[in-house]
Amino acid sequence: MKSIILLICFVSASVGGWAQESETEKKDSLPPIVIEGTLERMPEDTEIWIWKRSGKTITYNSGITCNNGQAKDSLRNGKFRIVFTPRDNNDEYMVSAKYGASFSRHGLYFYASPGTTTTITGVGVHEENWYVKNDDPRQIEANEYRAYLDEKIPGYWDLKRRNDWISEDDDDYYSVKKKVKKADSLFVERMTEFMQDREYSPVFEKYIFKISRLILRRNKAQREKAAKLLAKTPKVENRWDNEFIYEARRDLMPKFERIRIGEKLHDFVLYDHQDKEHHLTEFNGNGKFLLLEFNSRTCVPCVGHRPIEVLNNLYKNHSDKVDMLMVNCDAPYFWNIECKDPNKYGRDPWHEWNDKKGAEDIMQRYGSQTGPCFFFVSPDGTILGKITDERRLEESIKKYFGV
Repeated sequence: MKSIILLICFVSASVGGWAQESETEKKDSLPPIVIEGTLERMPEDTEIWIWKRSGKTITYNSGITCNNGQAKDSLRNGKFRIVFTPRDNNDEYMVSAKYGASFSRHGLYFYASPGTTTTITGVGVHEENWYVKNDDPRQIEANEYRAYLDEKIPGYWDLKRRNDWISEDDDDYYSVKKKVKKADSLFVERMTEFMQDREYSPVFEKYIFKISRLILRRNKAQREKAAKLLAKTPKVENRWDNEFIYEARRDLMPKFERIRIGEKLHDFVLYDHQDKEHHLTEFNGNGKFLLLEFNSRTCVPCVGHRPIEVLNNLYKNHSDKVDMLMVNCDAPYFWNIECKDPNKYGRDPWHEWNDKKGAEDIMQRYGSQTGPCFFFVSPDGTILGKITDERRLEESIKKYFGV
């Protein structure tokens, strides 16, 4: 779940400003793409959304012209149908679900060509447990990867779906967590072997990204073996050249080793909204615990899943015992917008700092992938715990801070 969580944390999509389909299309416009599917064991009226990949980055946007003015449809008797006009012949997409006010923390990449129909089928709310079928060569290749996984790790996606909804109150909680950890390790082993004989492609880059997110940092052998796959990928100088490859390179060939529970805070220089310099370690020794949050203001799913009521309650009632800091992981451009306009993305009454570098080094050192991600730190600067499941924030505050 974490990898997908954190993978969706990078999907900074805008949900406003939908383009309306023109009644009279231009003669040279591309034929529409039809996305239709049947999803079992899904809540009625769940919204199914289609996002278009923007350039070479993991960011997706909603700028798709479609038959109902929005690239989405609601499930009716488990079925949905979406029609939209593509902007070019090389579109990559992602399908995700929205339950009520919140988007799913997952997403499924797929490829679709103008004038074709794509069929999506699946069981449950974990999008990676769904199947995509069409005649696009890239999607056919993606299905080859998927078929290999289904053969080598039977039941993997059902296990991931169970992991997505399990809570500590369930009797099989620890059993499922143990099985998922083992299955993810097997995923890495099997896919690394499979991809040694595959050529580089858009599908290849997404799977090396998945592999990089599932490898435990302490598993050096797995990491070194997977890192050899990077030799097949094009040279990437920065995140915007190709974010999948860039992130995989950071995970598989890290500049910093990930900090562990029980270690002391590693210092970084950060800046507040008034451009004043701060050090992460300045909280050490002040007699207070520290709730350290990594998040992004411009990531819609990150903000949407943020447990703001729990955070507000902690600040309002326990600021005498706990300091709070949000490490803003947005790029410098967006951080500067926030500094100039506090109403642009919103602010909290507690500390919010940014390193003016997109927080890449600090996220790598702390093993955070944008957010939401929370660390619990003792008054002397020792890291007590970490969670990436925001649903556990309230219970974790009680556990580590005793408030």
